[in-house]
Amino acid sequence: MALSDHIKPEPNPPLTRERVILAREMYAEGFAVARIMAQCLMSLGTLYACLDGVPFGADGEQWPPLPRRRQTLHQKRRALKADAVSLANRLTRTAERQVRDIEMRLSARTIAPVDRERDVRMLAQLARTLRDLRLLGAADAAGAARKAQDEPKRDIAELRASVARKLEAIIAQRDNRQT
Repeated sequence: MALSDHIKPEPNPPLTRERVILAREMYAEGFAVARIMAQCLMSLGTLYACLDGVPFGADGEQWPPLPRRRQTLHQKRRALKADAVSLANRLTRTAERQVRDIEMRLSARTIAPVDRERDVRMLAQLARTLRDLRLLGAADAAGAARKAQDEPKRDIAELRASVARKLEAIIAQRDNRQT
């Protein structure tokens, strides 16, 4: 197998002044970021560097930064829940997404045997992970059901009646002492 078969082409060609200008103009006109990246052959990070006015190359021009359409940096995100159920659910969703990706790659039939073998091993590991996560979820559910059975059932009306009887007994006892 020739060495050139293993060398992947550069994903995007080096930046030119024309592509930087085109990207900045398209962004200013309101084009979608994905469309700008496809048209100008640049990654997301490179696009935003162009929009921020970062000079490229030794003789690159300094451009004035363009205002962002929306502020995404330093925004507070909702904290992830740290309980076991939330963690298991997130891990399950992640594993299922990876399984779908691997299934798509395996169905392509154009991948190299080495890559296919790696994907099959990964799929087997993910299947074990999903099985363990489901067993963990079932164990948690069984533990919660057992805990619910162990706790005495309380009826609010019964509790009120019990408190009322005890108060009446205390009052009756006090009245008996005074007479």
